[in-house]
Amino acid sequence: MTGSLDAGAGPHLAGLEGPLREALERSLADRIARCPGAELNLDNAFWGAPEPRDLGEALTRFGPSCVNVVARIFERIRDIDPTLGLWAQIRYLRNVWVGGSAGFKAVYAEPAAMRERLDGQLAGTGGRRMARDTILGGIEHQRGPLLGALAGSMGSLLRGGEPLDADSWREVHRPDEEAVHICVGKRDPRLPELDDIHLDWRSPVVGVDEATGRCRYGLFISVVHWAQARFGLGNPVFPFQRIDDRVAALS
Repeated sequence: MTGSLDAGAGPHLAGLEGPLREALERSLADRIARCPGAELNLDNAFWGAPEPRDLGEALTRFGPSCVNVVARIFERIRDIDPTLGLWAQIRYLRNVWVGGSAGFKAVYAEPAAMRERLDGQLAGTGGRRMARDTILGGIEHQRGPLLGALAGSMGSLLRGGEPLDADSWREVHRPDEEAVHICVGKRDPRLPELDDIHLDWRSPVVGVDEATGRCRYGLFISVVHWAQARFGLGNPVFPFQRIDDRVAALS
């Protein structure tokens, strides 16, 4: 940001790769400028405090855990698409969370182009594969409570149709390990809760159904994944989280 001294930046900014820093700077600058659609950008940095003066101050308020999550997601997306065409479709980053999964709500530059890019990663040319979820595989990322989403999707499920509210794509890498999961809402105007990018700590994907281009899931690991994502059972606790917890206890 123009004139910024990156007050309170500490090590956060020094370790950020250029495209990631640019997305963060844009998210903050447009929120401070009150640009349309930017009102929820980097929301953690605004909770209970005056607006941050610069990106360094914003990331200091994020804390190490949230900065770590954003950096890990950037690295995985870069490994999926080394051209960074996928990353370029992320216009803004919104609030970041850490728990049974970890990620951020997003604003896409062009949702249709994001979908096209994600479908283009099915072959994995030049990077890792991404594959669409089945209806059941993406049921947690529809609108409303789980049971309501399941009931509302039953007709489409029986007809072999598509998810109602959001499509989602999973990184096809190593089963039962960390993987990125990208959700793109299907409704306009955009609903903030439907567009997000997050890490699943234990991916349920064991491969791709080549006939349909959809994910294949392992039964046992799907149950483990769901319990972790839903209830936080067995989610990892990183040193950054311990630091955040100790700082919170002292404040």
